[in-house]
Amino acid sequence: MNQVRYGIPVVLRLALGGVLMWAGLAKISEPALFAMTVRAYNVLPNAFINGFAVVVPWMEIAAGACLLAGFWSRSGALAALALLSSFGVAITVNIYRGADLDCGCFGLDGTRGSLNAALVQDLLLIACSLVLLYVRNMPLSLDRCLFKTADT
Repeated sequence: MNQVRYGIPVVLRLALGGVLMWAGLAKISEPALFAMTVRAYNVLPNAFINGFAVVVPWMEIAAGACLLAGFWSRSGALAALALLSSFGVAITVNIYRGADLDCGCFGLDGTRGSLNAALVQDLLLIACSLVLLYVRNMPLSLDRCLFKTADT
């Protein structure tokens, strides 16, 4: 039973961290293209789009790195939750509008899935973030080594 108790948070942490790193790295080299994708969603004022397109990939990378390393794991999960929730709102608004957009989640080449599939994926990642927020003593993490938390 301890293997399940310890294994699930580690798998969720590594999976979520890997997804965030992959998503951030896919967007970071093409901020103008990512800005065009964000603009197509039509949920942010134009004045915020370029800043969003520059900052968000770095936030994804930072949160992903925290989760992968197990350093500030709960903060990384909270940042992931905030990012994923904002993406979920934008996706949901555009599904409601009947928009036919590429999600732009992991690649900006227009070949990545529908908004409905992106929403399901986003909800699963939000669930992972929520689980990780409640793990106080993250197994196999730098947090555990550095902060010497006791098993609870």
